[in-house]
Amino acid sequence: MILRFFIGSLYLMGQHRYAILKGISLPSFIYLALQAVIYGLSNAGPLYNDLGLLLHIPFSLAEMAIVTIISISAMRTVLLDERPEVFRFSKRELRFFLYYIGFLIVWLMPSMFIGVSSALVFHSIWLVFIPLMFFLVGVFFTLRLSLVFVGVAIDKKISLRDSYGMTHRAQWALFISLAIYSALFFMFYYLWGLAAGLIESESLNPISFFLVFPLLDIFVYVLISIVLAVLYSEAYQPAVNETSATQTSL
Repeated sequence: MILRFFIGSLYLMGQHRYAILKGISLPSFIYLALQAVIYGLSNAGPLYNDLGLLLHIPFSLAEMAIVTIISISAMRTVLLDERPEVFRFSKRELRFFLYYIGFLIVWLMPSMFIGVSSALVFHSIWLVFIPLMFFLVGVFFTLRLSLVFVGVAIDKKISLRDSYGMTHRAQWALFISLAIYSALFFMFYYLWGLAAGLIESESLNPISFFLVFPLLDIFVYVLISIVLAVLYSEAYQPAVNETSATQTSL
């Protein structure tokens, strides 16, 4: 099952690459432009830095709205083989957006415990398991409840309870697959930073900030969306098989 998440998601991304690119092209361009504005404000002097801080929340909400559009487009392309629309923000996108904000708000609790317990590591390295435990608990429930996003994306009613029950079989395979992806992305960031330090080019930092890293972020958003689409297919398959078996026996 790990290979289905790890290899299968990459295969589906390649198989639907043209449709996915069409669906995310405009929101991706807006995302890149937004990153350029943020970078410009952060490097334009104290007055503009204050303006950047003032616009932090609107910019964050705009980024989440863009991620919403990208994620829904990718999920519907893979699961429904739907021809993507260039740009839209309807009730479907609004529901996805609100779930997104809700999950972030819920994450404030484990984040607070992680921040407080991280101070214990300075007293003893053996206490590192305490913030790690809070983090893993948060990740565990996030993964188990994540199918609500797929349900919203494909207009299928999936409650938090339904998602928790449907992901029971795939929880560890999903966790390990995402851990592998996270390690690979971390390695890329580390190697890119190492290369940037060796090259010492003044133009490399702005290129990294509003081109390389945003494009990688978009890739990650699409990849996670497809991983959740695969999770939905895996989680929903047993129910489909049971129904087929029942119909056959009748």
